[in-house]
Amino acid sequence: MKKLAVIGLLLGSTISFGQEKVKLRLNLNKGEKYQTHMKINQVTEPTIMEMEMKMEMLVEAKKSINYEVKNNFTYLSALNKHGAIKINYNSNMKEEELTPQDKKFADKMKPILETSIYLNMDRLGKSELIKLVPDVPEVTQLKDQISSVTYPEDAVGIGSTWVNVQKSNGADMELTYKVTKIEKDFVFADITGKSSVLTGAIITGKLKIDRKSGLPSTMTMNIDVSMMGVNMKTKSDISIKKI
Repeated sequence: MKKLAVIGLLLGSTISFGQEKVKLRLNLNKGEKYQTHMKINQVTEPTIMEMEMKMEMLVEAKKSINYEVKNNFTYLSALNKHGAIKINYNSNMKEEELTPQDKKFADKMKPILETSIYLNMDRLGKSELIKLVPDVPEVTQLKDQISSVTYPEDAVGIGSTWVNVQKSNGADMELTYKVTKIEKDFVFADITGKSSVLTGAIITGKLKIDRKSGLPSTMTMNIDVSMMGVNMKTKSDISIKKI
């Protein structure tokens, strides 16, 4: 009987945990710093493109319903192969290590690396650009690439879904998140999506949310496109950690 009682308690706690619902919200504090690490790999034969970026986010102000944050790029690398053309650059390279093609690319990247991005972020994760210092238009496009996830108003449980629409370069990408697991420290979700431009694209991914900060801990996205005989595969990996 005692064994049955213990098993009953374990089953009860498992069921209640499985039925748990949580509100996904940002929970940041003034002065905290976070590092975002992003890797992108894109293959469109015969072109191969790889990019890696690191950014530091400083929480400059915590208000009643939002945060003001400052982002700076701390590292950027790019590898681009297309036939005989090759760019292999990273922001730690010395000028004498750069080929003429790398040097042209480095000159384009320099203003981006020197730009501070000031954002307003609400508790649901939605961000709005306050200003760029200095004002470099190309950085706005990069900001759209690294936008965080926007959470739903209602609490979520296993099986719950919500939808985000991200805009980038005039195109809409609709992403659907479905909660698959809830743990003490993390919430996990599967991602599926569709693009307004890349019709027929297969978009899948995984999301892991840190319940303490509310920030995505890791996020992986895969986009497979086949159009007019051209196949394109893109994979992006993003991680965020407190530093």
